[in-house]
Amino acid sequence: MNESSKLSRVSPEEMAVIRGWINQSIDPNSQPVDASVQVLARHSMDAPFSFTCGARSSRDWVKGETVRSERVRSEWQAGKRSHLLRWNDPETRLSCMMELTEFSDFPGMEWVIRLRNDGAAETPPIANFKALDIFWSCAAPGEIPELRRALGSDGRHDDFQYLRNELRQSMWDVGGAIRMDSAANTAFRKARNGSPLWCMNDGRTSATWLPFFNLRTGNDGLLCALGWSGQWFAEFAFDGAGKTAISAGMEHLDLKLRPGEEIRSPRILLLYWQGEPLHAQNMLRQFVLKYHSPLVNGDRAQMPICNGSWGGTPTPGHLDTISRITQHALPYDYYWVDAGWYGTSTLPCPDVFHGEWGITGDWRVNRNYHPDGLKPISDAAHRAGMKFLLWIEPLRATYGTPVTLEHPEWFLKGSREEPKLKDNLLLNLGHPGAWQWAVETISGLITENGVDCYREDFNFDPGPYWAIADEEGRTGWAEMRFIEGFYAFWDELRRRHPGLLIDNCASGGRRLDLETISRSVALWRTDYNCFPFMQPDAAQLHGMGLNLWLPMNSTSPMAKPGDTYQARSSYSSGLVLNVEEFGISNCQSPDFPWDWFRQRIAEVKRMQPYFLGDYFPLTPIIFDPAAWMAYQLLDPDQQAGVVLAFRRAESPMTCASFQLQGLDPQASYRFECADSGQIWLVMGSELMEKGLEVVAPAPRSSRLLFYTIERKRE
Repeated sequence: MNESSKLSRVSPEEMAVIRGWINQSIDPNSQPVDASVQVLARHSMDAPFSFTCGARSSRDWVKGETVRSERVRSEWQAGKRSHLLRWNDPETRLSCMMELTEFSDFPGMEWVIRLRNDGAAETPPIANFKALDIFWSCAAPGEIPELRRALGSDGRHDDFQYLRNELRQSMWDVGGAIRMDSAANTAFRKARNGSPLWCMNDGRTSATWLPFFNLRTGNDGLLCALGWSGQWFAEFAFDGAGKTAISAGMEHLDLKLRPGEEIRSPRILLLYWQGEPLHAQNMLRQFVLKYHSPLVNGDRAQMPICNGSWGGTPTPGHLDTISRITQHALPYDYYWVDAGWYGTSTLPCPDVFHGEWGITGDWRVNRNYHPDGLKPISDAAHRAGMKFLLWIEPLRATYGTPVTLEHPEWFLKGSREEPKLKDNLLLNLGHPGAWQWAVETISGLITENGVDCYREDFNFDPGPYWAIADEEGRTGWAEMRFIEGFYAFWDELRRRHPGLLIDNCASGGRRLDLETISRSVALWRTDYNCFPFMQPDAAQLHGMGLNLWLPMNSTSPMAKPGDTYQARSSYSSGLVLNVEEFGISNCQSPDFPWDWFRQRIAEVKRMQPYFLGDYFPLTPIIFDPAAWMAYQLLDPDQQAGVVLAFRRAESPMTCASFQLQGLDPQASYRFECADSGQIWLVMGSELMEKGLEVVAPAPRSSRLLFYTIERKRE
């Protein structure tokens, strides 16, 4: 197979570079691997992290010559091998441990740093904790590094926009830096939104920026990612002379450790790559699928096709919808019950615009809507061949609900004043009692109601709550304990319920990082898609941008039945295609287009395996009503895939040509148009050089094309 068909494949040269780096970190006296000799001079030889303890820098004592390393497992297990690197500072009695992981099949390394006070007295303040602190030099003089990154999930049309920035100020000032932290994010959001109302910082992980970055330095580079579900910073600073300083970590941390206390860093991932940036993106996708995807009953989770419904809809409405889905043989994977099913309100709650569904904290099933609980609904879904998904938001509680009055010590406040009725409180997962209550409450709901997918939402910014909870001299402590408790909470639910899928929502995709994607999937990547007036062109941008980093994601197109263009605009590895849009529409009309729903579900199910292969944007990822948008999916082993192209509403072009990637130029490919049924053959060389011509006579239309390798030229 030709080299162009291996864009997600790892080269021996890439593996040699990262192995040399890892070996040098473990044993500074190790001999570098031949292929890594030149590259070793381009990166830091110090420990790839740093911090201060009082006036003392970790660089003074965390050194190669003082490290004690041990291999946790001498043999590769599931493609991974771990090392523990330890240092002790006799002056401060602080111990430092680096949990370093290497991979047998990817040129990457991951680590988490843990600091513990082994002394009998409080430590000096620990600050400037950079979980990642390295430099990386360009291979050739005069090169200007380029940072590729993506916007976060801000509920806007340009969520997950793929951006490229040169690290320089101007042609005359070749040095430049890009920093992402609270101050920079607030300024950015203000400029982006144009209104002070929306310019606040948001402490959820991926509200402003996705914590994944690709630094290109000529013909190679580093891909960096963070695992921290709170407030983080990252900086890429080019000195103008060839060297880029890269740092990242938890943003607000300045605290003294008491005897026996321990803190951790965010998880850090580095992947080294050579060639084109798109190779790095596809390599990351495959790495994420193998090493950072949740397991359900021991196997990698599968993205589902869901029918979403509103929780405030009374039980008979759900049973009727399930009956109609069964009658018309729609092959949904999950029946989804969203917000509104809980509490004691007697007011009608027919949809997202009415009722008291926003009052959270009382997770008893509302017997006014569901007299017999939710089990009749989940039982009906299971009989219909669907699994059952339930929305819960346990971390936000409305003051005045029973648990907030019975255990006020379990909750963090958003201001220093006493809470008022209906104020939001944050359940403090760093408190043992609160953590246990969360585990027992959610685990009980899962068991009692036959829940197969626990959909956790998180609809407010926790940053102010953490800050107010910190004691003087303990900045970051509340966030640290909360985040650790949050991971332990999900891990305990998964331990108790090994068949459970967790859907990670936080006003959309505002909590996406290495730690959360390892435990959950994102079925609702942005809250922009909450309302029927959404622009389908924005949904195209969202999916094309996010798929460069995370292959497992989905959303709802909020499409009117029959609107194929809008439905396809949200196609991803999963889909939320609702016969009732959370109470807004209904499926009781005699002319309801059941066949159209069946066709859309069949299309996505046919596409799903290819979303887990290589991914190639065929056009710029932009929000422009006059442009075409298109992408290609490819299973590189099977040499089969999909092309989905959109002619947007204001495009004057009736056809466009797209150069496909990753194909065998010596083979012919069989194409099938899902719209017309037309079938034809094209040589791989023609598809890659001249391009695939796609015709769409009408504005605001799409073409879905499946292809597979047919034969090689003799």
